[in-house]
Amino acid sequence: MSIMKLLSQVCDVYGVADLQIDKDRLIENYGEDILRYPYAIVIGHRMREDIIEKIPESYNDDTIAQEYLDEYYNSHQRVLEISRKIEKEVNHEGYNAIILDVGGNSDKLNLKRSFSNKASAHIAGVGWIGKNNLLTTKEYGPRLTWATILTDAPLSDYAGSPMDSQCSDCKMCYTACPGKAIKNISNPEESYSPEKCGEYIMARRDEGHPLACGMCLYICPYGNKKSMAIRASKS
Repeated sequence: MSIMKLLSQVCDVYGVADLQIDKDRLIENYGEDILRYPYAIVIGHRMREDIIEKIPESYNDDTIAQEYLDEYYNSHQRVLEISRKIEKEVNHEGYNAIILDVGGNSDKLNLKRSFSNKASAHIAGVGWIGKNNLLTTKEYGPRLTWATILTDAPLSDYAGSPMDSQCSDCKMCYTACPGKAIKNISNPEESYSPEKCGEYIMARRDEGHPLACGMCLYICPYGNKKSMAIRASKS
């Protein structure tokens, strides 16, 4: 199928979610309009490794912190450009498509709240939601930016299945988090506190630093060879 071929050419990570798998939860969280179409194409786009690798230095260097913050938003634009290419191909094949941007929004849908692209990525089986509440893949860890395209294209043969968490007893993000926003428990709905994360980042901002952190994204052994080696040595 030409849609899948294009996905393989322009995406770092991609998958297809059959939204009926988690129908009730999706409707409860976002409303019935999230099921306007039966499938979701999931797009994962890598952030720049050279910038991610410098995140530990950003706490003492505002130039590096700003560089990371800029890349965070630049990656949003790149994944949106990729989404538009996929949307065009879906339409060319005679099917409908609705892009949900990085923020989980679309003016074509009436949702209760912004959609979490982590939800579609998890259903598609391209990764799992870690203790840091980030969608994590075996290939690149959480170092990706995500977008979702809802569609009625017949993609059932390509739909994946949710993946179990691979975090196991790893506690690197818990240990590294400067805002103490992560607990060492397996359920991401309980392990991550967006309030504490936000409080830490805003406190940094009030001190005159860029609005950036990213340590849990950097330290995850999936995507960080140094962390993976440390984790392997302890197993």
